[in-house]
Formats: sequence, C-alpha cells, structure tokens
Amino acid sequence: MAIATPLSTSGRFIVDAHGKRVRLAGVNWYGASEDLGVPAGLDLTDLGTLARLIAAQGFNCVRFPFSLWMLDQTAPVPQHYLKANPGLYGSTPIEVYDACVKALTGQGLIVIPNCHLLDFGWCCKNNDSNGLWFNDRWPAAKFTAAWQNITRRYAANPLVAAMDIKNEPRSAKVGGRVLKPTWGTGGQTDFAAMYTTVGNLIHQVNPRLLIICEGLNYACNLTGVASHPVRLSEANKVVYSMHDYSWSGHQGQDQAAYNNQMNKNGGYLLANKTAPVWIGEFGHVAGTLPPQATEWWDYIMAWLKDQDVDWCWWALNPTHGQSSAPGTNQVLNQQGATESYGLLTPDWSGVRYPAVVTMLKAIISPRTGPGIGVTPHP
Repeated sequence: MAIATPLSTSGRFIVDAHGKRVRLAGVNWYGASEDLGVPAGLDLTDLGTLARLIAAQGFNCVRFPFSLWMLDQTAPVPQHYLKANPGLYGSTPIEVYDACVKALTGQGLIVIPNCHLLDFGWCCKNNDSNGLWFNDRWPAAKFTAAWQNITRRYAANPLVAAMDIKNEPRSAKVGGRVLKPTWGTGGQTDFAAMYTTVGNLIHQVNPRLLIICEGLNYACNLTGVASHPVRLSEANKVVYSMHDYSWSGHQGQDQAAYNNQMNKNGGYLLANKTAPVWIGEFGHVAGTLPPQATEWWDYIMAWLKDQDVDWCWWALNPTHGQSSAPGTNQVLNQQGATESYGLLTPDWSGVRYPAVVTMLKAIISPRTGPGIGVTPHP
C-alpha cells in the first residue's frame, strides 16, 4: 500500500498525512547522473518488473540521482541502452527518468530526486568541481531553475514526496580558486542559505514536499545545524541527511566511539528531537555481508536499529552505466561494469544477496514515533 502523503516532520520523525511515523527505508538507483543520463539496467530489465522487485523486498522509497547535464539533453537515448524497454525508444533522458518515476510510484514507492552532479559522470572527489551547487559550467541560477522545473514536472504525483537538494557538499574549484562549503556564514558557499532559498522556491511550486538537506564534508557533518538550522516558509518540512561508509572517519573505532561520532555529527538532532536525520547513502561490498561483516557494518547496523533512523542503501544497481570523471572524457566505469555494492543479480532479475536484504528488512519497520504505540527512544 502506498504511503499516505504528503509527508511532514514532527520533531525527530517523518510522519504521513495522518500524523503517523514513516521510516524512509529504501535503495539508491543510479545511472541518470552518469555519462548517458540513463538509469542503469534498462537494457536488461523491464521497468515495471524492476519496480515490482524493489517493492517486493519491502523497501518504501528510492533515491533517484540526476545531473543538471541530464536535464538539458534533447537527443533520444540510443536504443541499445533501453533494449529491455522498447516502449521508451525515442525518449530523451528526462523522458526516461519520467517513465521510471511513474513505474516506481505506481508500485507505491516514494521517489526522492537528488541532484547528484552538475556535470555528467561519477561522484565524488574533491577535485571534480562538483562539490558546490555551481561551477564554471553551471551557474547557481541554473541549479535553482532546474529544481523548480523538476518540482513542476512531478507536482501532480504525490509519491514524489521529497527532494534531496545537493549530493555530498565538498570543496570545488571555481574560477581557478578552490572554494570550501560553509554552513551559516552568509557567504557565497553557504549551504544553509542555499537550502533555504531553493527550498522556499520549490515550495512556491509545491508546498507539500520535504526538503532534504545534506551535511558538509561529503554529507558527514551536520554540526552547523545546531546554530544555523534551515528554516523554510513552510513549517515542518526540513529533513537533514548524512552519508556513512566504512571510510567515513571510522578507522580504529569501537562501537562506543562510532556512536559518539555519529551522534556528534548529526545524531544529536534526533536526541534533541530537533529534526529527522536520513542516512541517504550507506553500503558495503554486498558479497562480503554476511558472514565476513566488517566492524563498521556491525556498528552502523546497531546504530540504525538503536536510534530508529531512516536510511537508504547504496545501491540497488548490480552494474554501472558508463561514467567519467565529471567535466572530462576520462572514463572511470564502463557500461555494464560490476557494482560491488549492488543488491541485485548481474542481469537485474532478482536479489543476488538475500542475506543482506534480510538484514535490511529487519530495520525497515519503525519502532518508535507517532502512531507506533511505543515510547520514543530517549
């Protein structure tokens, strides 16, 4: 059954149209931000079949990356990349994206568009010039207009219920200078100010949407929210997002140190009942989990369970599309290359790692929050 939208926030929780807790628990499906602007897998699996497969695992949302470059493409996608979906032949990249959104929401899944990159390619590095919402090729006004256009495009689809504004804020070279992201400074790289501006412009088109604001340092640092929260004209619509991987500053930690770091960097927003925090990306080489789980995997799974956090696995994909270093012709991943973090079989027809999916299923249902009937975790 589809989640009752629109979604809002109530303290540290996301709630549905009836005020009941919703725990966003899903998968990232990437490719539209890569070189061809097309979600990966459409050469191998029927779109409707894939949407049903995602929903059948119990996931309730899909984070769906795109690039500004993709939105500007007017040529049809080469048929080779759509051969399992001949009904999409002749479609532009944004029309293919539209069809994917329709198929996913048709299965009751929340879709969360995410501006993953400005240029096409593979994210993310400090030197890829895509860490801010503008660079030498893409002015800030283009970014803002793109979000308004995306909002208009899906305004009639209530299950496109949230917008993840900018992937993994980090330094970028612009005009020959390296600019660092800031939070609450009022300068040209102030992400809190950008989220406020873009969120309010999105709400002028569709006031029902959640606005997801990723932290600094590759979405690992939300400490600035304590003194400079994002305040929008529409109340109860801000969700903050962190990403977490084994390399996200966790080397040599035990569980207590891991918990302390996660709580300091963003979990305090939950403890203080300030706002929801969504782990918009986390993942590991799926073929090693279990039984050779890393300490980090044990730590994050325990933290997600204990704190009853919203989350989104990276990634659904068993294979890449072609992806280059952003703004260059340096190919980093070939079309069809293996995605070791992917959950599906190489032909996209089923679940390759059912034990991992079983572990994820165990943290889908919320334990606490409005309408759940359990006292919230302190």
